[in-house]
Amino acid sequence: MRGKTDTGQTGGYQVLDKLGEGATAQVYLVRSPDDRKMYALKYSPHTDRLMAESAILGRLHHPCFPCRTADGRTAEGAYLVMEYIPGITLQQLMEQYPAGMPERMAAGIGLDVAAGIAWMHRCQPALIYRDMKAANVMITPEGRARLVDLGAAVCGVGAQEKSCRAGTHGYSAPEQFWEGVKVTPACDVYGLGKLLAFMLTGQDPAKPPYDTMEYCRRHCGIRRPFQQLLVKCLQPDPQLRYPDASFLLPLLEGLKTGKKHIGDRKHSKKRNRITCRYIKCIWMSEYERIF
Repeated sequence: MRGKTDTGQTGGYQVLDKLGEGATAQVYLVRSPDDRKMYALKYSPHTDRLMAESAILGRLHHPCFPCRTADGRTAEGAYLVMEYIPGITLQQLMEQYPAGMPERMAAGIGLDVAAGIAWMHRCQPALIYRDMKAANVMITPEGRARLVDLGAAVCGVGAQEKSCRAGTHGYSAPEQFWEGVKVTPACDVYGLGKLLAFMLTGQDPAKPPYDTMEYCRRHCGIRRPFQQLLVKCLQPDPQLRYPDASFLLPLLEGLKTGKKHIGDRKHSKKRNRITCRYIKCIWMSEYERIF
């Protein structure tokens, strides 16, 4: 790792292992010389970007996100030290569910993630995550979902980096790659919809076929309430989606617990009435024919 000393130290932290690597940064498992605890250390030569991520992470006092411990600069870049979250990524977990996981399980993971994103959206000014994907969701040994890697997050509704259209193709909302269009919390709603679709179908949004909504429509294992939620989340027009992640919380809570939505109950009653009338008509015609 560039910027570390010959003794394997960075900012006084002992580097133990490499956890991952992205386009602009590397993440290491380190040990603190003070409390001997293990932390995750993110190093990047892009100093300003990493310092901006550190500032945003410092505002996120929510269990969905890792706690920031420290940050600093080296001769060739910067580092960010944060809580180490053990477990596996959602991307790795999905290898066990090639055809999709049970709806309640997907709703539970989605609820954990949506709660963190909703907290970001309620900040003043609002924070926008922008890079929702299964590789950025950690599943802890306790089964809870937590979000990592806020390198693409921005502060303020309508904020957008001129030099970098951040996001992951297949997951990110269309407006994140349109020039001259400002991003809003609705782009995170789109990313959440893609994440939920991945969990329900096993079809990775970042791989072909890229028409997630069409794939969901043809998937016989997704019930109507979840289909309705996905349709609303994955609208190409951001004004037709849920405005922010807080709107998803009661819906996902209901899907997690198995509680039916009012609209779904109305639909069921209407369908039953139609079915009964249809059966009655058949019975009447048979009755008239016989007698």
